[in-house]
Amino acid sequence: MPEPEAKKEPEPSTKKVVYSGRLYQLFTVVISAVIAFSLDRAAKVWALSHLIFGEETAYWPGILQFRLTNNTGAAFSLGRDHAPLMTIIATVYTIIFICWALNRLIKASAFAALERVGVGLIIGGACGNLFERYNQGCVTDFLEFAFINFPIFNVADALIDVGLVLIFVDILFLHKHKDDGKPADVQ
Repeated sequence: MPEPEAKKEPEPSTKKVVYSGRLYQLFTVVISAVIAFSLDRAAKVWALSHLIFGEETAYWPGILQFRLTNNTGAAFSLGRDHAPLMTIIATVYTIIFICWALNRLIKASAFAALERVGVGLIIGGACGNLFERYNQGCVTDFLEFAFINFPIFNVADALIDVGLVLIFVDILFLHKHKDDGKPADVQ
């Protein structure tokens, strides 16, 4: 007579571990985005209440100065005479980037910490500029390098640039794989 088959204990579900890991990764992106958006908003509110439109104010002589301006265009004032079109383009690009980030989070086996923070900074900065585009039809710029002829920019622009640098640093220098095929710095 055959022995009855012993009931096997169900193996711990790896889905729960993956799910909680992905939630943690998403949380990191969202927190980074909220911080970036908040820093940008606070800086712009300060600039609008303390600076005089068009007037130079030295902050770090020879390095950085403040000059309050409005930008209806994109980076480097491209498209400045087409504010509604620039708003639509910026919105579409932001949505595409968020979709890419979510797809990356869902499909990637790992989404490294530095990359997550970089993605969050880009999303937060983009949303900071979009917030102004939708509320006032233009973006408030007020940071200007004194030592070089460079377009006036804002905190959101700087955070987007920092986010891009973090992603590139992660991809080019830190995304080394361990023997198990997973990135070494995933947390």
